[in-house]
Amino acid sequence: MSSDEALAIIEKSTRIATIDHMTHIDNLDSILEHGLLSHNNPHKKVDISNQEVNSRRNKIEPIYNRNIHNYVPLYFNPRNAMLYRNQKMFGDSIIVLAFDKDLLLSENSIFTNGNAASDNTSYFNNINDLLQMDWNKIWSTSWNGLEDSETIKWSMMAEVLIYKKLEITKLVTVYCSSNKVKQYIENKYQFGSVDISVDRHIFF
Repeated sequence: MSSDEALAIIEKSTRIATIDHMTHIDNLDSILEHGLLSHNNPHKKVDISNQEVNSRRNKIEPIYNRNIHNYVPLYFNPRNAMLYRNQKMFGDSIIVLAFDKDLLLSENSIFTNGNAASDNTSYFNNINDLLQMDWNKIWSTSWNGLEDSETIKWSMMAEVLIYKKLEITKLVTVYCSSNKVKQYIENKYQFGSVDISVDRHIFF
């Protein structure tokens, strides 16, 4: 089976359309210049990460034995607890960068079935292992008030970890929470074929 055939099966079974990274709008300049870099990034202007969670992510993953902070983190479902927290803190300055799903085939990429900061999270590097993950929980739109809320919250933060750097040429869509932000991005940047879209279903 070719890589394209495997990816088509994964897409059909998991409903993965893109893999997504959230950031502050003020980081767009450095992202466009240098690409999307790992957490240990000297160029970012606004750090939106949770420092308490960062301390738990400062650990070695079990597949390639590298520090998780050396990977670019992306989500299957960007509408998760991190986005909720960051919207509360930064409002509509938070944007979501949606990248081509073929990055799942990237060399040295890793998948997790939940938040990588959690001790009970599993790590995979075989794309076929994605079929074993609980996509009903991952694609949940909320965890509040549900019987299994903590498990759902954790599952919604399942990740794709790309080693060191992600090229901006793989960017498909920039999602914004307001027309004001969309117009700002369209006026300031030349994104070419990249779609700039307001999607209130992603944001809280």
